[in-house]
Amino acid sequence: MAVTATAAGFALAVPMGAPASAQLNPTVLKRLNLDAATLSKVRAYDRYRTETAEQRSDAERALSFARRQIGKPYRWGATGPSSYDCSGLAMAAWRRAGVRLPRVTYSQYRSVKRKVGLGALRPGDLVFFHGRSHVGIYVGHGRFLHAPHTGARVRIDRLGGARKRQFAGAVRPGAPAKQTFSPSIRELVDKIDRMAAQDREARRKPPDKQRTPHLPPPDDTPVHHAGKPPANTPAHPAAQAPRSDGTSNHLMPGRPDRDPAPRPRHVRPAAQKPHHANTGHASTGHANAHHAGAQHPDANQPDAHEAVKHQASPPHGDAGDGPRSGSGWRSWTPFAHSKTMKAPGHIPG
Repeated sequence: MAVTATAAGFALAVPMGAPASAQLNPTVLKRLNLDAATLSKVRAYDRYRTETAEQRSDAERALSFARRQIGKPYRWGATGPSSYDCSGLAMAAWRRAGVRLPRVTYSQYRSVKRKVGLGALRPGDLVFFHGRSHVGIYVGHGRFLHAPHTGARVRIDRLGGARKRQFAGAVRPGAPAKQTFSPSIRELVDKIDRMAAQDREARRKPPDKQRTPHLPPPDDTPVHHAGKPPANTPAHPAAQAPRSDGTSNHLMPGRPDRDPAPRPRHVRPAAQKPHHANTGHASTGHANAHHAGAQHPDANQPDAHEAVKHQASPPHGDAGDGPRSGSGWRSWTPFAHSKTMKAPGHIPG
């Protein structure tokens, strides 16, 4: 039974072999999300290559057993262990590998389904000569191992020109039937193998102990060091330094969500306030100043003089306190007698 597959524009006959369990990673197959036709070809190629790999392993065991028989004598009809004939040696070798073969050469050729040409020989293949009446085991590099004839011993001979002319066919015991797959399917299966190997490596890889651990976000709470006052205490320089915008560093109690009220601005001396004309206050201030000077004999002392001056100075200046910058008047009296003051009660009597 055979199916037809298309590759590179031409049809290929693909004979179906015996089913075998697929070795592909099901997780990777699901990840690739292949269509049904491609998935069927992928699984068929996987079964084929799995059986091929198993056959090569069996061939190595059969060939290893046959090499150990080198030097034993040929005896017609013998199957070992002390002597062999040609078909008996081939049967015994493959039986050690788990493959059962018929006793005689003609049956051995017919029973094995996988036929092989002279140019496609692999180690372990059975090669037949003289119309399939003689059989040997191919060992590679153009040589084969066999029990030649009566009076000879098991040995390895070269597959030369004479033997090639006697060549009557070859078979590959334990191998699946020949199948042909497109290069795209083989490349796809190789890709699946690589992805599966990467997944296995990721699972076997131990955790990286040198990886930087996850650090939590920094805490806003200041850290208090021994010997240093906390930043929010009055002793700390940062707590005493005023803010650049002129506001307080402390929030108002009970209102943490609002900015604090600004501090009151410094009140400069009374001389910078607007000058108000008050003749009564001015005269009274002068009189009080003279009386205060007369009553205190120690006015020449700095402390006493400052105290008297503070008591005698009116809050809005005096008429005789000297010229003011930008006013144009040298004293209060000329200003008061000028026409500038027209309100009654401002002109001194």
